[in-house]
Amino acid sequence: MVSGKLKPSNFIGKVEFGTIKSVDNQNTGGKKKIFVPDSPKMRFAPRSRSITQSDTIFGTDIQETKIIAVRHNMGLSESLKVRFVKTGKVHDIKYISADESNSPIKFDYITITKEPLGVFDGT
Repeated sequence: MVSGKLKPSNFIGKVEFGTIKSVDNQNTGGKKKIFVPDSPKMRFAPRSRSITQSDTIFGTDIQETKIIAVRHNMGLSESLKVRFVKTGKVHDIKYISADESNSPIKFDYITITKEPLGVFDGT
């Protein structure tokens, strides 16, 4: 899917996987959305598509997506959200390409929306 080998130096940031829940705001009495992590923080490596791959997806619903790689985790699903720890931005998961090899070190490629979810920033 994505070209290039993964090295430890590629893993430049941290992400969390979780859900968004509505809770009562004690100050205003209204509801506010918060990000609730379901897993510990994980390192991620941003991945880029080749020219051919970019041309192939042009005009499709995955054109406006980006790809990150994380260590293999059986608990990941498309129903979860991704929050980048440094920026606090929350993104939808579009697709998970799980590594099904017998290798002791496995990585999952996760396709996420390019833009964060609305004005919700996850903080």
